[in-house]
Amino acid sequence: MAEAELDFLNLKRVMNIIRMGVLGSSVVLLMAGCISHHETVYRDVERRPVEFENDVAARIFYETVMRSRNAGERTEVRTDVSLPVVFDHKKRVVSGPNVAFNEAVTMCDTNKDGRVTVQEARIYAELKRRKG
Repeated sequence: MAEAELDFLNLKRVMNIIRMGVLGSSVVLLMAGCISHHETVYRDVERRPVEFENDVAARIFYETVMRSRNAGERTEVRTDVSLPVVFDHKKRVVSGPNVAFNEAVTMCDTNKDGRVTVQEARIYAELKRRKG
């Protein structure tokens, strides 16, 4: 074979290698995707029964709870689909407002009799105020 013919064959071989590289890279880029699922669920529990000594105790308690309470029950679901095929699933469960209420009753009702007195409500309000 002539030298020009060998150069042409080498050039053709190099072009084929470049084409295969570009084609392979394109396939990899097109097949590379991501499927991810992120979910946040707000769960709530039964509200604990509680009695109050009088209206003053109830008002102090509820005002203190409302200042530190989170938003109500809700569910947020977000699903993203993109390219490469990798599956990612995330789920987050967040406590609802009744959990905070029950914790407040437990903290406030110091003698655990199921009845909040004015003194207990004032002490609870002062503790929450100091904690900020």
